[in-house]
Amino acid sequence: MEAEERGSVGRQAQGGLQRERLDRALARASDAPLREGNRLELLRNGPDTYEDWLAAISGAERWVHLDNYIFSDDEVGERFARALIRKAEEDVNVRVLYDWFGCLDVSRSFWRRMREAGVDVRAVNPPTLGGPLGAIRRDHRKLLVVDGEYASTGGVCIADGWMVRSKETGLPYRDTAVSVRGPVVADVNRAFTKLWGELVQKLPDDERPDPKDIQAAGETPARLVVQEPRRMRTLRMLEFLTAGVQERLWVTDPYFLSLPILTQSLMATARDGVDVRVLTPATNDIAWIGRASRAGYKQFLEAGVRIFEYGGPMIHAKTMVADGWWSKVGSTNLNFSSLAANWEIDLVAEDTGFAAQMEEVFEEDLSNAREVLLAGSATHPRVRPE
Repeated sequence: MEAEERGSVGRQAQGGLQRERLDRALARASDAPLREGNRLELLRNGPDTYEDWLAAISGAERWVHLDNYIFSDDEVGERFARALIRKAEEDVNVRVLYDWFGCLDVSRSFWRRMREAGVDVRAVNPPTLGGPLGAIRRDHRKLLVVDGEYASTGGVCIADGWMVRSKETGLPYRDTAVSVRGPVVADVNRAFTKLWGELVQKLPDDERPDPKDIQAAGETPARLVVQEPRRMRTLRMLEFLTAGVQERLWVTDPYFLSLPILTQSLMATARDGVDVRVLTPATNDIAWIGRASRAGYKQFLEAGVRIFEYGGPMIHAKTMVADGWWSKVGSTNLNFSSLAANWEIDLVAEDTGFAAQMEEVFEEDLSNAREVLLAGSATHPRVRPE
């Protein structure tokens, strides 16, 4: 009995050492230090996320930093414009970044009204005769930071589309964001201020807090992976993760056109006996990507990766959860643009409690999805890969 107990303790110690090594490898690959003392809250879908963001903006006393790929001039966009204008009129420093391509259909008068009220609004990546990535790179981030005390990121853009529900099933347009309090807020803010400094000018010190100056707000360790064109930090991190995951890796991705190196890693992980699941939309808001994604299903299915398609109007979340302790919520899709060319941002938590919440959300989404199966492999409903 004592030998069995010693063996069990030894295995636990070995598992802890393996996790420590994986954690160190992830930190080096992502160039993102782990911050202790954070409080994270999952935000489900557009309505809950918008309420959280608007409440944070309403409480701003010194500054607001907002960066979003899509900021539409519709009903939701108007709510945010009014909130930002009110803060600017209260002498709060309000700075907004938006992607030129993502907001191509937004009227100039929408931005002009905010600027005239004192909101400092800037477009990222307007057309130029730049390098080869210039034509496809996007500021695809979705982030908000207020007073160095609150931050949020995820997949949610500012537009009416995130408020939609299916008329047939009642299922919502699914997305996931996370709100943050604690030292990692400074890292989210640094992603904004670095890009602002490159486009405009360096921001004052009081809008660039140091992580050491932000008090702990919880007990969740987290790191902020800042993806920039050509840096591929998220891809490097995912390579190490797939190499080290032992039991399960669950992925939600709306535009699943994985790079060959990541495709091979996911398939190798599944062939090694890891429970690899990928959740994608049944109806994609970019139809050609949906078709291209399905065309690649067969190789994954043959390798043992399980693929599911969400039955609502769209699932736009970019999330992962691995082995019940590692979780990612952010803006990065598993395709070339996000992993190599764009400005992206991903919050990674290394905490069993937060991972349990992430797994619960994933399982709920699976209950509203159908599994994609190879023809002839089972009798329940399937989609035949193209």
